[in-house]
Amino acid sequence: MSRLIPLRLQPPRDRLLQDVKREVQASRSHSLHNAVLSNLRQEAAPPGVTRCWDVEVKVGNRPSFQLPPKASVAKVFDRTGGKLVILGATGAGKTTTLLELALVLVSRAQKDATKPLPVLFELGTWKAESGAIADWLIAQLKFKYDIPTAVGKKWLKEHKLLPLLDGLEQVETHRQDLCIQAINQFIASELAPQHLVVCSNFEVYKNCLNRLSLHAAVLLKPLTETQIKNYLLEARSRELWYSLEPEPDLLKMAKAPLLLSMMALAYEDILIESWKRLNSAEEQRKYLLTAYIRRQMTGEVKQYPKGKELRSEQIRHWLGWLANKMEQQGIQEVLLDKIPFTWLETGEQQRAYYFGVKLLGGLIWVILGLAATLVSGSIWGLIAGAIASVISALLPGIPALEKFILHLVLWSNGYIPWNYSLFLDVAAGRLLMQKTGDRRYRFIHNLLQKHFAQISH
Repeated sequence: MSRLIPLRLQPPRDRLLQDVKREVQASRSHSLHNAVLSNLRQEAAPPGVTRCWDVEVKVGNRPSFQLPPKASVAKVFDRTGGKLVILGATGAGKTTTLLELALVLVSRAQKDATKPLPVLFELGTWKAESGAIADWLIAQLKFKYDIPTAVGKKWLKEHKLLPLLDGLEQVETHRQDLCIQAINQFIASELAPQHLVVCSNFEVYKNCLNRLSLHAAVLLKPLTETQIKNYLLEARSRELWYSLEPEPDLLKMAKAPLLLSMMALAYEDILIESWKRLNSAEEQRKYLLTAYIRRQMTGEVKQYPKGKELRSEQIRHWLGWLANKMEQQGIQEVLLDKIPFTWLETGEQQRAYYFGVKLLGGLIWVILGLAATLVSGSIWGLIAGAIASVISALLPGIPALEKFILHLVLWSNGYIPWNYSLFLDVAAGRLLMQKTGDRRYRFIHNLLQKHFAQISH
């Protein structure tokens, strides 16, 4: 029955579950692994495809064990009381694993109203000044999902929230230990959730002084050479395997599933001889990211009319500017309807924004007054409209009007295209961005976000 009711009119619980489910499905459908299978094998990835990396599980002081290839992390979640940390190297599949778990948990919550609500949160948005984790969760529910503050507080108090916290490594380095402390304090408080999952880069977590007060750890292992070979042969990338096999440095990079998928997709734009002669792993990774971007920009995407397709320079410029702003703000997701005016870069741009908001707001009141005058035949309507326009200059602006003026100023300065959502949809089609919800977007991976930010300087 809930499917027949518009999403905005549904109860907050149903609406949130649908939002999270759509977010998870969108992220999974735009995965690079799926793209390798569909682009190179000319077929869609089968649902529930077996992961290609090994997973090691450690529970308390017991010896660690390897999770069977077809076993879901949801089984570990169930057997350890639903409190665990997912660890792995950059590009090892941590977020993919978290999304796999989230999809199971959302399905359970939709079928059983007593189950807690699984919600994805980006730890990179937590700052020390954000206060307690509970306060930050409530604020994020409001900002990201439009859940009223009172509802968020009620859910926390009644232990109906299941936080899935991704990206401890995205917290500023000097605050990562503080963040772990804040999470532990949350776990020990009266608002402690029944279940909690945290994702972190393994090296970052290992270098922290504190440890999370959780029941189990899931470690995603780097790919073995045999797994790399099998993956590439399965994806019909035999030539790439023969190029990587004699190169220890490139093989080491390929042990990260994300980078291996990028290699398979960008192979035609990679000059192996030039690549392997680079002096450091960092330079080799930058070369791969550049080749991947170049390859994805040249693919055919049909959203734009013929003759009005975007040039690669435009895509690179707009995505580079966006990546810079996201890096400056420490965010991994952009909500088009909630872009702050602080993204304006000069005082002149900010003055143009304020002037535009007040001028257009005043004009609207004058026009309304003129319409009232024409209808009533009395001059008082126009006078009232003029007075209202003066008063409006002293009052807060109209949100929709503020968004329009901000968009206008950003566009006129060349920071964004006019139809921003269409552009980002195109970028998602090129596997540079992901569309995670209604007018919500993120880069396909944080590595790509950082790379775009660097090359745009």
